[in-house]
Amino acid sequence: MIVSIHQPHFLPWIGYFNKVLQSDVFVWLNYVQYRKNYFQNRTRLKNTNEEPLWLTLPVHAKHDMLIDQVVIADSRWRIRVCKTVEQCYRKTTHFAECWPALSAAIMQAPDSLDGANYQTFQAVLQLLEGNRVRVIRAEEIPVTSDDPTGRLVETCRFLGATRYIAGKGGHNYLRVEEFEKAGIAVDWQQFDPARVVYSQLGERFVPGLSVIDCIFNLGPAKAREVIQGAWTP
Repeated sequence: MIVSIHQPHFLPWIGYFNKVLQSDVFVWLNYVQYRKNYFQNRTRLKNTNEEPLWLTLPVHAKHDMLIDQVVIADSRWRIRVCKTVEQCYRKTTHFAECWPALSAAIMQAPDSLDGANYQTFQAVLQLLEGNRVRVIRAEEIPVTSDDPTGRLVETCRFLGATRYIAGKGGHNYLRVEEFEKAGIAVDWQQFDPARVVYSQLGERFVPGLSVIDCIFNLGPAKAREVIQGAWTP
């Protein structure tokens, strides 16, 4: 069984879903600390001027808050997000096909940052036909270790993992030998952003955008091919 673990992001980029779609089980790690000016509450779109546009959820957050404690500050955020996405993508080929499910998820999302991220993540995963990936929220898994590597190993053992997909950030702290002692192989995510080039609306390709840019331009099936094709052997 292949397990990957990642903190919540708002409408994440293709690299995030590249990791998810390689997994049998994906753990939604929502008890980590909130980071200001990070992807937990913002994403990048391509605007009508063919420039990258930051779409940000304003939040009430203190320095030491966990993600699942953060609340979105703007009561009209759902309408604002929907209007921005519509302005950027309503002329794309697959907008009419894909927008109803995503907009419904946005409009029905709670005011908690974790809840909004989770609901929109699930909507995107459904569009990508990621039904075979089992998504588990971290609070459902009993762990006792305070050590970052220890918590990951405990999580993987609880789930019966045989392989763990680690992102490149794990090189800074992950002790691979602890996984090996537990009988779990570590696979480093082999995501190559240079392989993510696809047809966007307009003449200029803008890299590093939210996965919804790829979905609206290519449709779910082709977008999934692009996402999975960026994993290099």
